[in-house]
Amino acid sequence: MSVISVPRKIYVRAVNSEGDTELNAFDNCLVKAGLPQVSLIKVTSILPKDIVVVNDPPELPLGCNVPTIYAVYTSCQKGKLLASALAIGWTDRGPTLVAEFASEGMSRKEAEKEALFRLRKMAEARNLKITKEIIVSVDHVVDKCGCVLAFAAEIE
Repeated sequence: MSVISVPRKIYVRAVNSEGDTELNAFDNCLVKAGLPQVSLIKVTSILPKDIVVVNDPPELPLGCNVPTIYAVYTSCQKGKLLASALAIGWTDRGPTLVAEFASEGMSRKEAEKEALFRLRKMAEARNLKITKEIIVSVDHVVDKCGCVLAFAAEIE
């Protein structure tokens, strides 16, 4: 028997952090984002048309697995600029689309442009018109080991 899940609410955020290792930098992003007690499960970029965005960290059970659309980039190269962005677009006739992007050597504004480009191409491929969009982004200059994370996590 399979279970089909249709999200109703997502928690959206972009954060950066440092750590002693790339893993610790990523984990510190989760702590900073208010999700220190969960595991993210990466999912692709389609949401229902009536999805609600929540800006405050949710109270989730310890150890739960959270379906999440995310873009992450980590590096231990001191001075390296990292950026991550996530764009959400509600469409005229269908699903809500999400485009995520993360890379090095660019600012958050450049990452935003790339995420928005990808979002618009997703809509174009489906012959949909974007009626509303939001974007979150972050950048970070690495000191020891840095991480940038932009995400939309299913919370309900």
